[in-house]
Parts: sequence; structure tokens; C-alpha cells
Amino acid sequence: MKDSTNLSRRSFLTGAMASGALAAAGALVGCAPQSQGDKELSETGGDVKDGAAESKSSVFDKPASVADQVSRTADYDVVVVGGGNSGVVGALELAQLGAKTLIIEQTGACTIYAGDIDALDSQIQKDLGIEIDKEWVIKDLVRYGQGKVDENLIRQWAYNAGAFIDWYQEQMQKKGLDVMVDTVCKKFSPEGIWNSPASVHTAYQPPLKPTANSMGSEIAIPAMLELYAEAGGEIEYNTTAVELVQDESGRVTGVIAQTKDGEYVQYNTAKAVMLATGGFGGNKDMMDEMGVISHKFCSNHIGAENAHGDGIRMAVWAGADRDYACEGSCNIFDRGCITGDDANGGIGLDGQGGDNPNLWWPGSQPFLRVNALGKRFCNEDGPYDIVFNQACMQPGHFWWQIFDASSWEDVVSFGTTICSRVVAAEGAKNCLLLGQYYPCTSEEEWQSVFIDPNVESGVLLKADTIEELIDMMGLPKEETLATIERYNELAGKGVDEDYHKAPFRLTAIDEGPFYAAKLAGWLLSTLSGVRVDNTYTPLTAEGERIEGLKCVGLDHGGFFNGMYAQYYGGLNMSHNVVSSWLAAMDLMDVEYPVPVLSAANAYKGKTA
Repeated sequence: MKDSTNLSRRSFLTGAMASGALAAAGALVGCAPQSQGDKELSETGGDVKDGAAESKSSVFDKPASVADQVSRTADYDVVVVGGGNSGVVGALELAQLGAKTLIIEQTGACTIYAGDIDALDSQIQKDLGIEIDKEWVIKDLVRYGQGKVDENLIRQWAYNAGAFIDWYQEQMQKKGLDVMVDTVCKKFSPEGIWNSPASVHTAYQPPLKPTANSMGSEIAIPAMLELYAEAGGEIEYNTTAVELVQDESGRVTGVIAQTKDGEYVQYNTAKAVMLATGGFGGNKDMMDEMGVISHKFCSNHIGAENAHGDGIRMAVWAGADRDYACEGSCNIFDRGCITGDDANGGIGLDGQGGDNPNLWWPGSQPFLRVNALGKRFCNEDGPYDIVFNQACMQPGHFWWQIFDASSWEDVVSFGTTICSRVVAAEGAKNCLLLGQYYPCTSEEEWQSVFIDPNVESGVLLKADTIEELIDMMGLPKEETLATIERYNELAGKGVDEDYHKAPFRLTAIDEGPFYAAKLAGWLLSTLSGVRVDNTYTPLTAEGERIEGLKCVGLDHGGFFNGMYAQYYGGLNMSHNVVSSWLAAMDLMDVEYPVPVLSAANAYKGKTA
């Protein structure tokens, strides 16, 4: 049995993108017998007090069926719900393997967001002589998740992601594109404290220019959609899935969706419905109920607005068990802005975050960080998740980044990598993706792309003296001046005696003009969903498979816990696309490129 529209360089430099603005109730308990109190609780979503149920609404309350409002039906082998990266990859593989496939997408276009893909043992890496210890990576990711992850899913990803890249490159080359691996790794001090393998793969348009290349999903998704159409695949846009159809055995046999005109259509499936709806980062009520408190500390939620948790909720209504251990997980960058008098972007325990649409892309640069008291509070050189969490522990849950006129020299020295890179480097991906994702080649570009437009927009504060800057920031002057004086003293010594930041990332703030940005988190996505087995089939609380259904990408859990492992650039994207690729193979009875015996044997009813 088997195991299972390009921007010109000139328009980018002068355009708005450079300024920083962008784009059954409860968790069902399966078939276990219920007490009367439990039964009342599950039916009402409320608490039982003195024998009476107290109503309490939940995002998992199952709505009334719309089956009687269906006006027409259509038949497919597989319907993929969601036109993001994972949905398009899964649909393309299905169509190329011969399945009659339909994508239904709630918006008017498929996503061209993101594009870096982490992988181990791709042919590109092998050709470059790059060797990565997969078991070391697996253990590190399990450790990063505190063990509250499904090691089988991580191991299956680790052993198959390289083969996915080989397939992905083959698809890109059919359309005159190609895939590169970023070989420029972050420097660590002392050396050897972190194993940072070159593993970030990105699609690009040959020939690769020194800078200003269109890359990633912005070119890959259109190419894959062309290939999908050539394989006979179909797409319905502005169509939102609302209800799964199940037979008497519980098998999913289709999905009901609503068109933009309000019509309900039932799409029947001979093989399965694949849910790839992108998590629930755009549903603040669901994040609250699922314990994703960190969204409250993010001033920006760009990229997650259309992810409402529809796939996860439909799977739960069909009987799937939620990924409880990881339900607070999310992917956050430290680049959200707080500007003007906007009440701190809505952040804080009493807020919901996401009120400020601005980003400051160099927010991840390890310049001095101070809190609302004007105090330095951390080693600024940590990964995004760690420095964000450290800042959330500070008064107001935000921080200030401070730097001076020598910032170009500083960022060249810092040598940050992956999507925090702002300086072009040979062997590194250089692109226009998301506007600010732009490696500069000179101080003039740095000034024109990042500094001047953001001063004009209010993202950056600028002052001729440090005292004037502190007044503009509204920080306690004496305390903040003392912090900067201490920081400059340490920079002069070349040794960070306080937080032990690497010497080449410790630079004085002593040359005007001076700059500051008030920052919070940027929520990119949630990372938890429903429990699945190694075929990405949802499981009930008892471990039974819900046949005819797949949950892929951000709709399934078990891969992450707590926060995203930021040093593995492109891991989230990779997990999303590899899961849908493998799920498609399982549906078409194709053996995985690298069958993982332990994963196949770890779940009920699916042994190798």
C-alpha cells in the first residue's frame, strides 16, 4: 500500500509602494456517548448551570443548512476551495494527473502573495553542493514547537520538499521561468551558534538581473494557472464555499458555494473536496476564541484579510478535531507601523490590532530598540518572532527603532537575509515583491526608496538633533538620552556588555539627522487548523478519517506551535504547497516521492 504585472524599477522607486503602504457547534467530539449536560453544551455552545444551558455564541456554531436553496449542481472529481498558493499547486497537480478539477475562489483573482519556499535536497541545492541534515532540521522544528506538533507531518515535509522543488522548477521552466536558491546566509556571532542552511527557493524570470527582478508567486501563480487551464482545470471566482455535503457514512461528497449573485451551487465530488482557504488571520473573533492573542499586538494585518477560517470551520462541522495544542500559533513580522495619533494601531489587550495600514520594511534591521520608557530592552538581533515577543512584554506592547544618518553603512554591515534583506548581494534573491521587498545597491537608492518617502508619509520621524527626535517621539528625555549614551559607549568599545549583540551589528547613533519609527507586529497568517493524518485527511477526536475531504496549507494544524520558526525562510509557504501537492497525489493514488514509513504507520487505518 502506498504512503500516503511587473513593476519597472523607476515606477517602484517613485511609486506609492515604496512609502510603506500595501494588499456542529464547538469542536465536535465525534461519536463518543454524551451526558445530558454535555449534550446541552454541544447543542448550545454555552455553559450548563443548574441543569439549564446558558447560551454562548461561538465561531464554531454550525449555521442552518442551505441545501434546500441550491439552484443547480455540477460534478467534478475534486473541488479545491481557495485560490492561494496551496490551492493552486494542489489543483495543478490534480489536473495534470487527470482529475476533473475546479477551484472556487471567494475573491476576483488568485493570490500572488509571498513566494519563498524552504526545502531540503532539491536538485538545485545538490548541483550547488549544498547538503542539509534533514533529521537535525526535524528535531529543531519539533524543539521550536515545544513538542506540541505532529513530528510525522514535519518529517514527511522534510523528506519530500526537495522533490516538490524539482517538480515546481519543471513547471516554471515550461513557461520560460526558473527557480533559484538563495545562497547568502545570515552571519552569526559567535560562529556556529545556529545552523542556517541555504534553503530558500524562489521563482524568477531569467536572466537574473543584479536587482529589480519580479519573483516568487507574482510570476509563479500566473504561470501555474496557465498550466492548470492547459490541463483542463476550471476556476470559479467570486464564489464562496459555505457548506460541505456528506452522505450517511459521513463521507464528504461535495460542497455548496454561493456565487457573487447570491446563487447557491452544489458541486458534487467523486474523489474529494480539498480545503485550502488560508487559515483565519482575517477573522478577529475566531482568533480571539482560538487564543491567538498576539494579533492584538499587531498594528497591521495585511495579507490575512481574506482568510476567515471558512475551511477550518467547515471541517469542524463535518466532524474534524481541532489542533488544540497549536491553536494560538501565528506568523508575525516586526514591521507594523504606528503613525500619528492612531491610538497605537489599535493594539493592546483591549483592542483588536490591525488599524494601521503602514509597513516599515527595514523594521527587522537590528538598530537600537527602546520601549515607551526610553529603555533598551533586548538584543535587537533576534529573529522576528523573538524580538516581537520581547516587545509585547513592554509597556504599551510596542517599541521604537532609532538610527542616524549612517544607516546605509549600518545595513550593509548588518547583512540580514531572506525577506529582511535591504541590500543587494550576489547569490541572493533580489525582487520587487510586495513593493518594499527591495534590495538597494547604493546609498542613493536606500535614501530614495526607504528614507525620504517614509519621512514624507509619517512612517519615519526625522530630526536634526537627538533631543528634538526624543521630543517628537514623546519619550522621557533624560532616560532616553541615557540609553542612547550607553549604547554609543558600547558601540565605541565594540562590545555589547549589556545584551551581547554581535559587534558588527552594534553601531553608534551620533550623526544627524536622526530617525525613529514606532513599531508593532505585522500579522501575516495563523498557523493552526484541524488535525490530519499523513494524507492530509482530517481526523475526528477518536482518530477516524473523514473520507472525501482534504485540509491543506493553513487549514490543517500539527506543523507549528506558538510562533513561526523565522530562521527557516519560506517554511510556511513550503509547508502549504507541499501538503497540497502530496494530498493531490494521495487522491490520485500516486506514491509520494519519498514515502515515510513512520508517518504512514502513525495513524489509524493507513499503514504502509
